[in-house]
Amino acid sequence: MSTLVTAEFFAQPGRGDDVAKLLLDILGESLEHEGCEEIRILRDQSDADHVTGLTRWTEAHHYTDYLAWRTAHGFTSAFEAMLTRPMVIHYYDEIYQGQGIAAR
Repeated sequence: MSTLVTAEFFAQPGRGDDVAKLLLDILGESLEHEGCEEIRILRDQSDADHVTGLTRWTEAHHYTDYLAWRTAHGFTSAFEAMLTRPMVIHYYDEIYQGQGIAAR
């Protein structure tokens, strides 16, 4: 079963666009990382400086390997320089997925 991972970024005031742009800039490499199934970049509708990556991985260790790789290549520090607090990461098992009437 896949693992869903959320990585929340709380940008300094006015830096939400910079955080989102950096996430989009590295998207191609991220999608090619072993175990990556899907990536979505989300922005809080009520706080443009709150950006979240929602990703799906074949196994949780693939995300931790990916994060270690990103950290070793300096991307974690690039993000941290734009944030008000450390990135918040959560790992989820998917229990159910269904489509509502608007998606059918």
